[in-house]
Amino acid sequence: MNSNIKNILIIGVGPMGLSHFESFYNSKNNYNIDLCDLNIQKIERKYKNQTNSQSIRFFKNIPKNNNYDLAIISTNSKERYKIIKKLLKSNIVINLIIEKFLFNKIKEYFEFENLIKKYPKTKRININSWGNYILKKTGLKLQGNFAASYHLRSKGLATNLIHVSDLYSTLIKDKDFEILSENLSKLKSKRRGYHEISGRVILKSNEGLLRIKDNCKSKYHIFKLRDKKNNYILQLNNKKKCHLFKNKKLIKTFDFPMARSFTENFFRKSLRKSASKDQRLNNYHRLSFLSQKILSFIRHRFKQFNIT
Repeated sequence: MNSNIKNILIIGVGPMGLSHFESFYNSKNNYNIDLCDLNIQKIERKYKNQTNSQSIRFFKNIPKNNNYDLAIISTNSKERYKIIKKLLKSNIVINLIIEKFLFNKIKEYFEFENLIKKYPKTKRININSWGNYILKKTGLKLQGNFAASYHLRSKGLATNLIHVSDLYSTLIKDKDFEILSENLSKLKSKRRGYHEISGRVILKSNEGLLRIKDNCKSKYHIFKLRDKKNNYILQLNNKKKCHLFKNKKLIKTFDFPMARSFTENFFRKSLRKSASKDQRLNNYHRLSFLSQKILSFIRHRFKQFNIT
């Protein structure tokens, strides 16, 4: 590998992994990109003969004895912890991005924190969730308590629940909250061995209440919020944009953080920042707390349940 060019590894090259890959593949900056997937042959056939400035290698198994400036773990959640453990044992990784849903076993959250202590060269760990980012981009400053609703365009709450709870947690300044449900049912996920839920989920705290509903059959997600003075509506990922309305008037438009356009920018910004000990786990603690809370809530109702 060329030491002057940043080295990237992506493990798990499904739709999400490919989006991360395209962020680097289509960049004006040059990268050494390693792609790792059990079904790597299909991806290799598509990209190996394309003309591009990026250097790409293809692996069925996790490569060994490499120095990676960034590794992205976008595998299924059931095997994610074991893959991270194997990766760090045989490679040096400076920055690590982990896809949601983090892990499907509560014990693995604690095991991961103990594991990462053994590898001080891994300077920054980030969990890929857009809820906190979206809310900060809106710049909302609420007047008193609030009532809100979040409308998912299609059927299935579990996959998006971490993003929405991340948004809600930021809204209530990371205070604890209760998770309730109405007419909740268990569904088979499109991904084999995983599940989904449909119905209504309610996030409740002293600061405000958020009702989450799926299968709204709209073209994009819709977040509605009312405080003592104003009514807000936020359209999320409406043709890759977010539109914020205040009392029916459009006041702000910004890009939705699509991985194919967001990941490389996030990585380049992280290179310019030095991570302190407290910043090393970046947003891991808050996303770990939310993931465990969601997992416990769902497993209390459906004992056999795997979130993708």
